[in-house]
Amino acid sequence: MARPLTATIDLNAVLHNYRYAKKLHPTCKAFAVVKSNAYGHGAIKVALHLDNEADAFAVAAIEEAIALREAGVVSPIMLLEGVFEADEWELCEKHGFWSAIENDLQLNWLVSSKAKIEKVFVKLDTGMHRLGVNKDEASILVETLRKSGQADEVLLMTHFACADDLSDITTMNQLTYFEKARYEIGVIEASVANSAAIMKWSVPEGGWIRPGIMLYGISPFAGLTGQALGLAPVMTLSSKVISVRSLKKGDKVGYALSYEAMGDHQLATVAVGYGDGYPRHAKDGTPLVLNGFPAQLAGRVSMDMITVRLTNSDQSLEIGQDAILWGGDMPVENVADFAGTIGYELVTRMTSRPHYRYITDFELK
Repeated sequence: MARPLTATIDLNAVLHNYRYAKKLHPTCKAFAVVKSNAYGHGAIKVALHLDNEADAFAVAAIEEAIALREAGVVSPIMLLEGVFEADEWELCEKHGFWSAIENDLQLNWLVSSKAKIEKVFVKLDTGMHRLGVNKDEASILVETLRKSGQADEVLLMTHFACADDLSDITTMNQLTYFEKARYEIGVIEASVANSAAIMKWSVPEGGWIRPGIMLYGISPFAGLTGQALGLAPVMTLSSKVISVRSLKKGDKVGYALSYEAMGDHQLATVAVGYGDGYPRHAKDGTPLVLNGFPAQLAGRVSMDMITVRLTNSDQSLEIGQDAILWGGDMPVENVADFAGTIGYELVTRMTSRPHYRYITDFELK
């Protein structure tokens, strides 16, 4: 029998979340961000499902973009970090890719290549200090690109550092700096909004929004789940019980014998571990669902297995019963909290070992 760990991906739920992002900003076009294998959900499957509706896709690097083109994706694809080597500009022209530019070297490579690109996004550093140029340099880059005749349209973009913290004024300061740059440049379309900004901030009308984690039904905000924000869950990670034993009070379990039974109870072993992407640092008590009942992680996560106890049920455990690690009414954000991380990391760190199953059962509205 095949190992029972399965990641079930609801593609219509992704489409629902994309439509929701656009509904929040109806004057904007929207990139569907599918970098990092669509945040662990399968970039090719996701992009092919959205291809007839998405305004464009966004990836981190040209390798990701080429893989989508070779799989038959026809929509525009944007390179969020720009090119890393000079000869990539020729590939951008060949495949119809759009790209960001964040430094003079990338610009010089483009000019030397003579490549013609439909849309080029100049990256403005508004305070995150990770990528991009200041507003004076941005004005020069925009003017140079426009005069070169190699870009059909030049746009201005930035990235927010603290959009997920509604009490922090950094986002307002970044927006103010961004608008000053736009004023100095003149008429130019904007792209500023990541998932957090799309859902909770006022951003420039028109231009492009960039829904990423929200496409996959996951919240960018601490203390809030995607479902609480109106998003549809996309991934359900499930497995099965592969062993059951009865513990006596005082029995210890797992590596370092870190779990000790406080009373007599059954213990289930479930086929999932950090070798699959389940977080090794998940604490004892991390929630899951076992045979339809609330359950908790008991002891340390192993490479291939976890041990689990029911929370408050007298139900009998048996080999073959279902275990929901996250998904549906067991939000991945809750699991991430117990592992000291965020939902982004749990889904993007998934390995190739789980079986991936794609469905379109979610009812679109």
